[in-house]
Amino acid sequence: GTLKQFTGEQFKELYYSTVYPNTQQFPDPPDISGNIEADLRIRQLAEARGYKLTSIPVQAIVKINEPRLEGDDLLQPLAAESWQQLKALATKDGYPLSLISAYRAPEYQRKLFMDRLLARGVTVLQLARAQGDAAIKANLEVTAVPGYSRHHTGYTIDVWCEDGSTAFLNSSCYKWISANNYEKAKEAGWIPSYPEGANEQGPEPEPWEYVWVGRDRLTE
Repeated sequence: GTLKQFTGEQFKELYYSTVYPNTQQFPDPPDISGNIEADLRIRQLAEARGYKLTSIPVQAIVKINEPRLEGDDLLQPLAAESWQQLKALATKDGYPLSLISAYRAPEYQRKLFMDRLLARGVTVLQLARAQGDAAIKANLEVTAVPGYSRHHTGYTIDVWCEDGSTAFLNSSCYKWISANNYEKAKEAGWIPSYPEGANEQGPEPEPWEYVWVGRDRLTE
């Protein structure tokens, strides 16, 4: 079938309406800072930005042996297969696309979120007293709260271009993957995870993050 065209808002809706095999909702949101009041404040501000609690794998997911990945060198089987397809398409067209992040455990995301947040010069006590809101909001523009990252599902990837670019947005791979409404990504079953033109989706648009939905949902 023909690949469908989507607006940013439609890409977002497509992600939320996809049923992901081998996942279950978090029963409770994971801890963030070790302080209940601070955690409530962080989640409140995250949800106001459009972040939603995601899901985690039920059973084991597969190792993908990507050279740039260490602890998170894992993806759901369907996503792993589709990543190989995407990489093959890029290689065929001469673009050095690589993977820099796949599955992420909540503990990994917690450390990432808190390291970046505390580097902004706030203390956990200030966060608990709602005196660190500006720092939390700035952090949420670029980093998901543990429990709210799409990487927890095992169906999300961050890609990079080995062409010497310093930002994926300016790379040859980005021009290739995003051309004609993300045609190449869609051919392999991927869509932009946080596209331009979608409202309240959590972080700012992230040109490097892609989420698997399967080719069937992308064709008519």
